[in-house]
Amino acid sequence: MYIALKYKESNIVEYVLYMWHIEELIRSFNFNIEDIKENVIDSFKLNPEAESEMVRWYEGLIDQMATEGIRDQGHLAELGEVMSEIQYLHHSMLTVYQDKEYKALINDATPGLDALKSKSDGRPRTDIEVAMNGLFGVLLLKLKKRQVSDTTQEAIQSISKMMACLARHYKSMKEGTLSFPKVMEN
Repeated sequence: MYIALKYKESNIVEYVLYMWHIEELIRSFNFNIEDIKENVIDSFKLNPEAESEMVRWYEGLIDQMATEGIRDQGHLAELGEVMSEIQYLHHSMLTVYQDKEYKALINDATPGLDALKSKSDGRPRTDIEVAMNGLFGVLLLKLKKRQVSDTTQEAIQSISKMMACLARHYKSMKEGTLSFPKVMEN
């Protein structure tokens, strides 16, 4: 809960990835708050008030996931809205803002994104969906202590740089400080 709040304020990409992880954690404990408390919350060694607050947070997520019908798969509606905002910003950075740094990072990430797209289920996905799914997949592999190939690590590194830049711009956008570049290409 505290980590989620910190990420939501500082790095929206890390926030979404963290919340996806929390969704999977809840599923892995079969939505059982007692198991989550015993195996997750208790490991934080919180004072009773903070522990109670964290239990309520997990209970709220459990209820929300059940209400939204995402017990087996899918993501919270709030996270879908954030992903839409990130996708919109991505598109704006390329077209409206014409951010040269971001365009260079996209060019570096494109081979990795294309490789991930070729491994997907064939459903058309945006670059942002592909990037986030790739980052999350590698996160899960690392959490399971599985080997990540050098090629995948290289692709994820360039995708991470692109998404980190986008996260910085998202924070600026939310703070109202995102501005147009001094020189536009068109």
